[in-house]
Amino acid sequence: MENKYPGFQEKTKDKFLYNNFKNNLIETSKKTKSEDCLNILQNYTSFFKDKHVFFLDESNYLTLSKYEKKESRKLNNNILKKIMKTKDPLEGIWVNKDYRVAIVSSNKGYNGVVISSKNDFWKPNNVLFKIENNRGLKYYNSDLTYYNDNFKQVDEYTIQLEKLRTYFVKDKSNSLVQSEINDRINRLEGFYVEKITPKTTLIRIKSFDYPFVERIKNLVLSNKELIENSENLIIDIRENGGGTTNAFKPLLPYIMTGSTRELNVEYLATDFLISGLNNYIKTIPNDEKNKEDRERIIGYIKKYEKNLGEFVLNPNAKEIEITKHEISNKSPKQVIFLADNGVGSSAESLLLLAKQSKKVKVIGTPTLGVLDYASARITNYDCNDVKIVLPTYRSLRLPDYPIDNIGIQPDIYMDKTEKDWVKFATEYLEN
Repeated sequence: MENKYPGFQEKTKDKFLYNNFKNNLIETSKKTKSEDCLNILQNYTSFFKDKHVFFLDESNYLTLSKYEKKESRKLNNNILKKIMKTKDPLEGIWVNKDYRVAIVSSNKGYNGVVISSKNDFWKPNNVLFKIENNRGLKYYNSDLTYYNDNFKQVDEYTIQLEKLRTYFVKDKSNSLVQSEINDRINRLEGFYVEKITPKTTLIRIKSFDYPFVERIKNLVLSNKELIENSENLIIDIRENGGGTTNAFKPLLPYIMTGSTRELNVEYLATDFLISGLNNYIKTIPNDEKNKEDRERIIGYIKKYEKNLGEFVLNPNAKEIEITKHEISNKSPKQVIFLADNGVGSSAESLLLLAKQSKKVKVIGTPTLGVLDYASARITNYDCNDVKIVLPTYRSLRLPDYPIDNIGIQPDIYMDKTEKDWVKFATEYLEN
């Protein structure tokens, strides 16, 4: 931390406090078994109060294993009739955007058997997943691998695959049409657009994580006419913990009213940052299409290698960036963001940008406050195979304008007595 964490100097200005805390932990560690090192290190990193500093608990992530061939279980009309009438809460026909499956009990739990699929690899009667106990699930892929996941029955009509972050809904009458399925799944997953009054449209986006970049782009594109012809726009990003700034770019033409001014970031050149970029560049095809991207990253690596242990701006970067945004010819006159203390990282970046627009207001509560030190990467350092994740840059806003553990403040604060934020925002816009 003392050499690799970009926030170390700023967060240890009280040297007496820090050194006393560290020395006490060192004394405690001498009486602690080596297998308990993680508790000591977690206690140590808690001193910095930075949610971009954490230990990677792989039990919360998907793990891949191999399987030899697809399994099948023959479905017939008698089985389908039986599971439609059973009182077993899991048995029945379950659907999402890509699959219609029959969940049927087995000797060891339940099988999710394909009835129909948009993926050509999966044919009727193939076993798509197995539920093997109250929480465990194996989800099979077309490349002969499977994920170990957890599932949760949210309610009578909904099951969630927690790590895959996807849902199945129960089709009790075996009559749900695809548009109804898509709408229900989108709302469960937190990605949808809805015209709530003749004047006002709502966009709900629950995450800016990398897997959702294309989904958000398509969501905005497919609702372009509705968004452009709405007088008011509400963008609900509550509980959006961030992801990548690329995810929110499709929203900017409808939000911004002119150029924005941003203080840049400077990276702390470390060995784990360099090794991470070297590993990443190996995944980029060495062809004409990716030539510019590869050259950009190679430029970063060269600069970090020359300035190891120092803070540096990326090549061609300026301390202050003035960005002229592409603005839609037709867009809402007023924009409201709904934000709470679940909003963090790149979602906070969006709010900082949006607050420079002349037509934007933020309604809600202060955000999480996790933006001063960011672009977190897995380091080379671990304790009992649990790796620590550290941010790699600090914002040039510091020390004058900190966000961490403070959050971005709303223009209009929502106290606990106001339960329906969307209704409040709509009335604010229209009355």
